[in-house]
Amino acid sequence: MPHLIAIEYSEAQRRQLKSEIDRLSKAGYPLSAKYDAETFGTWEKLFETAISPGLFAEREAVVVENAEIFDSFPEKLSSLVEDDKADIMIILVFNSDTKNLKPIAKSITFIKPEAQIPPWKRQAWLISLAKEQGFRISYDAANLLAESIESQEELRGEILKLGIYADGREITLEDAENLSFDEGGRAMLMLLDGLCANKLNDVAKALTHLRDEFMLPVLTAVTNRLRPALIISLFQGKYTDPALKAAGFDPAKKNYAINKAKSALKFYGAERIKTFMAEAVRLSYLEKTSRAEGWQGFETAIWSLMAKI
Repeated sequence: MPHLIAIEYSEAQRRQLKSEIDRLSKAGYPLSAKYDAETFGTWEKLFETAISPGLFAEREAVVVENAEIFDSFPEKLSSLVEDDKADIMIILVFNSDTKNLKPIAKSITFIKPEAQIPPWKRQAWLISLAKEQGFRISYDAANLLAESIESQEELRGEILKLGIYADGREITLEDAENLSFDEGGRAMLMLLDGLCANKLNDVAKALTHLRDEFMLPVLTAVTNRLRPALIISLFQGKYTDPALKAAGFDPAKKNYAINKAKSALKFYGAERIKTFMAEAVRLSYLEKTSRAEGWQGFETAIWSLMAKI
């Protein structure tokens, strides 16, 4: 009889599936087949196939994609579900929720979505991730990737790509700038760096490329870049370093983010930074309502920050 392993939907699902197949293979459960749930249509047909002699060898793993199409798991089959010592492991891959497994939730293994790392911890997470994969990444390169790329799964891929490219040496800021961004990504960097250096031409040029994208991720990237500037402006004197550390920025290390933030503070001053960040909160909220201001509101906020008034 089988044990059921359900992989819930997330952006990391394909990596989690591969990892689970590898784990089972090492434990003596080689992958024997991959099916679409439509091949069976019902839980009864799936279990019929699983327990038919000759179709599944002992101690094997089977993958069933699109498992959400099955109806709620029937009570009459509950007794056939074994624990994780069973000879057959059926990996159920879901593209939506797993509510059809609710009747037997306590009897099966769930592989849940990877926990999301908060923005202020992503830099440290990337450095740790690189180390786990046998690579080294500079503090500045990790910071740039963490603030520029939203998807954790994409960040994993970038670390692997950059680590292979670096070939044993430390992954540098220049490596990340040259290899981790397409035209849109380079436009984003131009916007962020131009904003912190008060380079109006660079900001204007970057915005012409970015207007075809969704506004909210760009707004998020800008606020991430200016967050240290806001912290420095709010917490003065002896409170500055502890506040920066609490937000994930270590002033004791060479820090790309803090250097850029200090540059922005030099050009705009604390009050204008505070005003912009408050406006960013307003725009972010409106973007999720029927009153979104979109690019017009965002660009108004940018030019208000950079205006020499």
